[in-house]
Amino acid sequence: MESEILKNLNAEQRQAAETINGAVLVTAGAGSGKTRMLTHRIAHMVKELEIYPSHILAITFTNKAANEMKERLEKMVDSLDGMWICTFHAMCSKILRMNISLLGYTSSFSIYGDTEKNRVIKRIIEELKTDINAETFAWHISNAKNNLMKPEDYSKYIHDPKKCQIITKVYSTYETELFKANALDFDDLLVKTYRLLKENPDTLEYYQNKFEYISVDEFQDTNSAQYELVKLLAAKHKNVLAVGDEDQCIYSWRGAQVSNVKQFTKDFEGCKIFKLEQNYRSTKKIIDLANKLIKHNTIRIDKNLWTENADGDEIKLTQNYNDIEEAEQIAERIETLVSGGVAKYSDFAILMRVNSLSRILEEKLLTYNIPYKVYGGFKFFERKEIKDTTAYLYLVANPNDTEATNRMLSFPKKGIGDVSIGQIHALAIQNDVSMMEIIMNAEKYGITGSLQTKLNSVRDLFNDLISQKEVMPIEDFVEYVIKRVGIKEAIGTKTEDDINKCMNIDDLLKSVSEYVAANESATIDDFLQSITLMRDIDSMSEDDNFVSLITVHAAKGLEFNNVFIVGLNDGLFPLSRAINSADINELEEERRLMYVAITRAKQRLFLSRSKVKFSYETKRTEYTMISRFLPELFDDLQKKNNFLNGSAIRSNLDSTGFGEYLNSSKKQASLDEIMSSHINVVNVSKTSSNSSQTPSSANTNSASRISTNDYSKFKKGTRVKHAHFGEGEVTLGVTDFASAFVTIKFDSVGIKTLSLKYAALEIIE
Repeated sequence: MESEILKNLNAEQRQAAETINGAVLVTAGAGSGKTRMLTHRIAHMVKELEIYPSHILAITFTNKAANEMKERLEKMVDSLDGMWICTFHAMCSKILRMNISLLGYTSSFSIYGDTEKNRVIKRIIEELKTDINAETFAWHISNAKNNLMKPEDYSKYIHDPKKCQIITKVYSTYETELFKANALDFDDLLVKTYRLLKENPDTLEYYQNKFEYISVDEFQDTNSAQYELVKLLAAKHKNVLAVGDEDQCIYSWRGAQVSNVKQFTKDFEGCKIFKLEQNYRSTKKIIDLANKLIKHNTIRIDKNLWTENADGDEIKLTQNYNDIEEAEQIAERIETLVSGGVAKYSDFAILMRVNSLSRILEEKLLTYNIPYKVYGGFKFFERKEIKDTTAYLYLVANPNDTEATNRMLSFPKKGIGDVSIGQIHALAIQNDVSMMEIIMNAEKYGITGSLQTKLNSVRDLFNDLISQKEVMPIEDFVEYVIKRVGIKEAIGTKTEDDINKCMNIDDLLKSVSEYVAANESATIDDFLQSITLMRDIDSMSEDDNFVSLITVHAAKGLEFNNVFIVGLNDGLFPLSRAINSADINELEEERRLMYVAITRAKQRLFLSRSKVKFSYETKRTEYTMISRFLPELFDDLQKKNNFLNGSAIRSNLDSTGFGEYLNSSKKQASLDEIMSSHINVVNVSKTSSNSSQTPSSANTNSASRISTNDYSKFKKGTRVKHAHFGEGEVTLGVTDFASAFVTIKFDSVGIKTLSLKYAALEIIE
């Protein structure tokens, strides 16, 4: 009898969804409906094969993906009772909450994010007086844990004896500090769960029997610890589905191993392999572009995306003079499409290789009054005022939390300075107890005088909070903590920044209410766990109407009708590190990142670069080299000019920081000519047809007589006239008086960024 649930899947999806027993590997191309296949497969198992939901574990890559899968399944089956649909870290946290006492911790353990982790490491290296920075130690600790190595194991892989000794010492001390604080970092959630299951056969058997059927999404992004966890849990029944796409493996920097996909087929004998190649997301032109790019990678399983969707719009490739002009044309294009009723703001995403590119884009979006939100950067729950507030919640749940104690003592101010905090910390180490134990029993540990009085006030505060926690609903309790501690009063309302911080505290309360509404029996511990594991992207909602500025890494798993990919210059995308690396996988990962960026687009794709960029390293404005991915995407670029062999020149501009062109060499002219076939080339005006003219000789131009004081006249809204471009309006006035850039939207030729030192501009009264 044909399955009603699976009948609307395509042939490849249906084959994978019908294969329930044994090991299954599905290589799913971007936009190929893998989430649809996964949800229908699980619904088929529960509703038609009558498998208990509590025997199913579905591991997703993000909380957002987990929530979307739950919502879909709830519409398809009567009950999800007992089914686990979560990320690796959330799964591990849940297992540890119930069993971590076997490892000597208590179930109220804190989860340290990067901020807390770095603070612990900085405190350790200050005591050890080493000149190696905290970020280096943090990387080594994370690398060791991702590979399930203890300090003594990891030391074997560090060949420099001096570095080996200090790294091992910091790692070992860090582990001791976290154990004393009853705290785990993100990597520990995986490592400690693996250790728990490995060392406790009864616990392992319980979870093996519970999770008789396991599915893992985004399998190509699993690290060693995650892969070993899957092997452990699936070892008994071997009913495991791995869904992945090695073309989208973009997290090797945090331990992801694309080789896990191949290893899976070896470790699970008789593994059945299916390919999902039909794309349902993007137009033919976008898919063709993605295929053309990724075929240049060698570390991949051969597959070719295809779609029955329409051909769609041409891919727009724009070359701008500088990044200011690049941002301007993006903002103008968004505003044109929105005002024309073609799209709404939430239909747009601007994808960046690195988050530092967002500043100029943000300025331009503000100029056009375009609402936007930056993702992949500073998370809401990482803001200082939020961490200062949640420190009190963490301490009520876990009094051993050292980092939360330090925050609590410092905010709001309690008259307890760094010297006193150091004294409390020293007493805690000396007596092998937590800092809160010292605070709650100051007299017992020899603290007298004014410090004792101050600590007694802290003790009374926490005794009150602990008693209220037991009788209040979660949202009422959090609101009580904010008022009782005086968080908003301590922040104040003197400045706009203060007001924004207080509004963030209100948003914290809102997030508590939303969490409770979605999790009726949740405790304060559950809420704290949820915010620690949350990514900023998890808060994205379909009801929001703003442009998303987002790093390509953070965009993984998302889709937008219209996508801009910016900064397509060699050294930026791909990064210089990958270009110069002897390891081919680094450049191939950059290409996979570009592939991920392209395949986020559903209807329209816009690619852009700038000819010049200011270098903070050389303090000069320099010509950029075109991204080596562009000639891979456009065949005629490759034919007419070999970019990979350096024919796209990179030159310093004149010392003023501005450039007309230093020369019009055949190579540069050729580059412009080639680009114009695909690109809307935006060039600065030439002050002379003489190709040998330099900026110094161009100073005879009448505009060069404008003094610095006159620059301020060219503010936003000023109407100007140019000899060649005609009339226009200043959209961005002079912000850098050394270079004197001004951005103008001309009535006839559009946006240009010119320098007042060289462009002959006349203000129209």
